[in-house]
Amino acid sequence: MRIAIRYLCFLVVMMCAGTLYSQTITGKVTDNENLPLPGATILVKGTPNSTVTDIDGSYKLSNVKSGSTLEFKFIGFNPQTVIANKSEINVSLTPSPQELNEIVVVGASVKRGDLTGAVGNVKGEKLLETPTANAVQALQGRAAGVYVQQNTTPGSSGSIKIRGNNSIQFGTNPIFVVDGLIIDGGFESINPNDIANIDILKDASSTAIYGARGANGVVVITTKKGSKGEGKINFDTWVGMSEFSKTLPLMNGQQLFDLRVDAFANQYMDQNPNADRAAYVNQIKSDGSTVFAPYELESYRTGKSYNWLDEVARTGMQTNYNLSFSGGGDKGSYFVSFNYADQDGLLEKSSFKRYNGKINLTQDVKKWLQIGTSTTFSRSEASYIEGSAFGNALGANPLLPIDPDATYLKYGDVLNADAYNPIKSLTIDNVSSKNRLMSSNYVNIKPADGLNLRTTFSVDITDQANFSYQPMDTGQSIRNSANGDANHYRYSELNYQWDNTITYNKSIGKHDFSALGAFSMQKNSNNYTQVDARGFSSDDFTYMYLNGASQKQDFSLGSDFVTTTLLSYTGRLNYSYDKKYFATVTTRLDGSSRFGPNNKWGTFPSVALGWDIAKEFLQSVESIKLLKLRGSYGIAGNQNIPNYAYVSKYRPVYTNGSVVYKPSDYLGNPDLQWERQKQFDFGLDFATSDNRFSMTLDYFDIKNDNLLMIKSVTSLSGFTTGIDNVGTMVNKGVEFSANYKILKNNNLNWDISGNISSAKNKITKLYGETTAIYNTGGYTGVEIQRTGNLFVGKSVNSIYVFEFDKIAQASDMTEISKINFGGRTVKPGDIVPVDRNKDGKIDDNDRYVVGNTDPDFYGGFATDFSYKGFGLNAVFAYSIGGRRISSAYESFMSSGGMSAAHTDLLDRWTPEHTDTDVPRAYYGGGRFNSYETSLAIQNSSFLRLNALTLSYNFPNSILEKAYLQNLRLYVTGSNLFTITKYKGYDPEGGDSYPNSRMFVLGLNVSL
Repeated sequence: MRIAIRYLCFLVVMMCAGTLYSQTITGKVTDNENLPLPGATILVKGTPNSTVTDIDGSYKLSNVKSGSTLEFKFIGFNPQTVIANKSEINVSLTPSPQELNEIVVVGASVKRGDLTGAVGNVKGEKLLETPTANAVQALQGRAAGVYVQQNTTPGSSGSIKIRGNNSIQFGTNPIFVVDGLIIDGGFESINPNDIANIDILKDASSTAIYGARGANGVVVITTKKGSKGEGKINFDTWVGMSEFSKTLPLMNGQQLFDLRVDAFANQYMDQNPNADRAAYVNQIKSDGSTVFAPYELESYRTGKSYNWLDEVARTGMQTNYNLSFSGGGDKGSYFVSFNYADQDGLLEKSSFKRYNGKINLTQDVKKWLQIGTSTTFSRSEASYIEGSAFGNALGANPLLPIDPDATYLKYGDVLNADAYNPIKSLTIDNVSSKNRLMSSNYVNIKPADGLNLRTTFSVDITDQANFSYQPMDTGQSIRNSANGDANHYRYSELNYQWDNTITYNKSIGKHDFSALGAFSMQKNSNNYTQVDARGFSSDDFTYMYLNGASQKQDFSLGSDFVTTTLLSYTGRLNYSYDKKYFATVTTRLDGSSRFGPNNKWGTFPSVALGWDIAKEFLQSVESIKLLKLRGSYGIAGNQNIPNYAYVSKYRPVYTNGSVVYKPSDYLGNPDLQWERQKQFDFGLDFATSDNRFSMTLDYFDIKNDNLLMIKSVTSLSGFTTGIDNVGTMVNKGVEFSANYKILKNNNLNWDISGNISSAKNKITKLYGETTAIYNTGGYTGVEIQRTGNLFVGKSVNSIYVFEFDKIAQASDMTEISKINFGGRTVKPGDIVPVDRNKDGKIDDNDRYVVGNTDPDFYGGFATDFSYKGFGLNAVFAYSIGGRRISSAYESFMSSGGMSAAHTDLLDRWTPEHTDTDVPRAYYGGGRFNSYETSLAIQNSSFLRLNALTLSYNFPNSILEKAYLQNLRLYVTGSNLFTITKYKGYDPEGGDSYPNSRMFVLGLNVSL
């Protein structure tokens, strides 16, 4: 009994001692810039006892024995261990280049630091500052050298160029690489919420690993992964209402009436110089007028004006929902997300919906074996308004009463068979759906220290269907005698990619080596089927029952099947000495099915050198972290030409009971070669030790030869055009980006960032001795067009017109009478072009390049301000110096009152008002129009506030009670204003579809 009592007392003492030496530890985990790290894991090593930090980086860990080892971890940062010897432990983690700076290229994981060339980076959270379901639009103004032009049609991606134009006719867009999978289009299927990082590879050294496909730059998207620790749930949603960001000031009914009177009277007096103008004006304004219809006279006399655009426009609505789950353990991680985006356009029946699901998994099967997948499925559904509806509504007669049942619109009593009633056009069905599966799956083997073997199989599968139906009573159907017109279009594509890489990393003293060898295969197969059917007895089934069509002789069928392949071998060696000197050498060998057997293969080498001056000479200067010089030179290639261009293609045509093979597309050229881009880049990177200020400067010089172009061939071949390597051009530019943290502490932070870029291209040679290639067309088919012309010494995007001289005055007529205007008439109030070659006549030899559509400079800037839980963020984009044609504005300025007119015509020339550059009103031809001269070419410079956001993060005291890690509310104004002289709808999107201004209310929740 005595022994039992002693043993019990011993247990009590030990339990008390355990309690005595156990404690609760609190603290905060921050990064190297003293910013909190929410979600960091704190683990008592050797035990299951762990916790994670909250939104402000704070943590609380109970039952920790004194002397235990605490391990602090956060994805992208080096782990840190601390001995638990006090009740408050604060830890600052440093970024890990092995994790935070890794991207997946060609199936291999590569450090950003090993990409010695010109590489830009945009964090995923920066993209979300602009509320949009489109990753390309969110990228605008974010990275130097990246020029994004928005497309305002719902569901459209917009266009993107990296370092301007490097090809004349084929291949100007970069490729996108999503977790190693190369895609050429369909960027609207990428969910911005899934993106962790976007890296923009710009020079030959950084893009060389992609060979031919990277000739126009590479946008590498790395999606989010799970991290070790407790699972996380994130829910993001926003809802927005949109409206026109700009409306064109068009004349109302009364103003247009007066314009028509003036235009017809001017024409009448030109034809009848001795007539009584006042009497003619009285006649055309009276009942029985030969100029105005009775309904127009009624509208004018009663002061009515009708806006047809209001009948097809509406307030747009957008919603976006995103739910994600992430986490991981010692041997694997997961990230799963679901997204739904819904956009109603500003025009009735225009909409876009997208459903996304994504899963990223990694698992260590063995210490030496890891497997993983990055898989996304998306489905989009779009509805489009008939293509002419917006333009017809905008240009409708304001004197014409609204009539939903009218087939065509009209001015006067003349029905315009080209102007379909936009309200009736809303009854036309035009829908599209697309299913897309993108999946990249890898196996990674580590047979020895520093050695990695990786094989990745990726697929990109697209299935798209477009359906349309024009009801029998629409003008579109009646004009074509279709009696109902249905169209089916189905497209499918299978792109698979197999990448095999071996990488080896080795450090010997101050020497660091990294080598990569890769073998890749890519195959793309696509096909389409199209059916057009006409003659329906009922509109009830629309496009759903083609058997109901009766006009069998008017049926139209189309289909095609295309397969292309690319085989590549890549070798890359990275070397650094003492973290001061860097070198990268890369060679890629590409074989493409787009070229014939004579030139199927192309070799594309590159070399890049770097020198960190700060580590060489400035080690004693503690404030400087990085001062690195970079230089690279390499050759890239381009294969983006039509398929099978190296052979002459023929198609069978059935005529009069027999089959005849007729030429199709281009005359084959078995000697086609790769376009080659010889790229030089020189760069400078600078950063302070606390990362408070950083900047990057690059200069590039690209010489492009063997450019692939379409050129005319003798018609004796049966073809009219062929493709050949005929042109050369140069492209030079500079890029600068900078970030500065003006204020930085726990409660008050203010950051600013910005970038500016310039890229200038110039054609240096066409084929033979040719110095100009003209783009002809127009009414006669031989008229020189304003764009699409190529001139040695000029940009590929030149605008070619007559130079505007002045508006003719009565005092000028003596001199004007000496000039031969080529059949044109010039009277007081008309446009006079400049006789540039002084030969006494105005002809095509007097046209000149007034400018080009390339901006002189472009970029963006942003500011982020936060105080405690409040935040204010603004994102701007700008473009300076470009020129643009606005077809809408030009048509409204060419009105003679028988079409819609811009209010700028109120400033038109009259005998009483001669101090103006707006020509007189005139109905009829025979004069020079403003769009033929430099007068109409507009400055497309702009400054746009892409997004302005006010947000509030709820404090930790409230979050703990709700069991939340983060709760953020925000309001955003998107595209709040655009400062520009451009007279059309938008200096970026043009005039085909109006741009929108949106107001958003959003919510972010994490638990």
